[in-house]
Amino acid sequence: MTLSTLHKINKIFYFTTLALYLFVYFGMMFQIILGIVQVIIGFTLLIRRDELSKTKKTKLIIYWILVIMVFFLILISLKFQYVISNLLFFFVFPMAIATYFYFLTANITSDSFLKAEWENLALFNYEIDAKILEKYIPAGTEIDTWNNKCYASLVGFMFKNTKVIGVKFPFHINFEEVNLRFYVKRFENGEWKRGVVFIKEIVPKKAITLIANTLYQEHYETQQMDHEIIEKKNTSTFIYEWKNADKWNTIQVETKKNPTEIEPDSEAEFITEHYFGYTKIDKDTTFEYEVQHPRWEQYEVVNHQIDIDFLKTYGLDFEFLQTTQPTSVFLAKGSEIKVKNKQKLKLSELVTI
Repeated sequence: MTLSTLHKINKIFYFTTLALYLFVYFGMMFQIILGIVQVIIGFTLLIRRDELSKTKKTKLIIYWILVIMVFFLILISLKFQYVISNLLFFFVFPMAIATYFYFLTANITSDSFLKAEWENLALFNYEIDAKILEKYIPAGTEIDTWNNKCYASLVGFMFKNTKVIGVKFPFHINFEEVNLRFYVKRFENGEWKRGVVFIKEIVPKKAITLIANTLYQEHYETQQMDHEIIEKKNTSTFIYEWKNADKWNTIQVETKKNPTEIEPDSEAEFITEHYFGYTKIDKDTTFEYEVQHPRWEQYEVVNHQIDIDFLKTYGLDFEFLQTTQPTSVFLAKGSEIKVKNKQKLKLSELVTI
């Protein structure tokens, strides 16, 4: 039996239990079956632990520690017969552990944290003095340039069909994002890994902000957001908006309708072909994660508009963008993407040349 099949079995019993909890009594009864199934799967994973990565072995050990703790708490609860403790130890805690174990098996055959589609990426690109970015550069990386130019990009796009560890969360499947980012590279195993660093990422969902900032220590912020696509005979207009305090900020791009390939060695290729994300944790530690997607196409931009309070949105370091014209503006078609699990890079492991 494959590890993927083990997760599918766990998934069936887990979501059946959640559905039966609509009828509380049946959910409580079926949760016992769920617990038995998960313990059997847990034993199977222990036997086959050599197939697991070090991180997943650690998570499996945590699962068994939690199971043993709750087992002893249940024994204590049976002795004293307190209603509240019975509720916690028989149902609440076991269901919390069941949820933890569900996400463990969901991620056991894949190292992808997030899968989604990125659509209609409006990229406003600014040539910027690299000195402004020095304090934001993660350890072990350095500024990546194109034709000796350092860039920062303001990017608005749509997240579609979003899955976190294989799960679509209601009301968090389709949403907007606007971010400000710059470009870095890191030398590893004889080649350059090209990536981006985010100054700030704005989304409309608080749960997304919480998860991203907690697990990846990114710089997400929740704002009221909206988007619109206006179709005309020969052009399409893509609008992204977010509300900061009482002001609506807007970026708008009008394009021709037919996509074209992004030319090799072009500015557009430099902006779109970065496949790693880097996060500065402290002066000695960096998080790295890979973003996988096919090469994108672009739409020719015929007009664009920007109405942003850069000071309030991005702070004093980037206030100068208020009076700076973009060097270029692109609209990338986008594609399906996968964001892999992060890895922590220690100073001793970071190599640059």
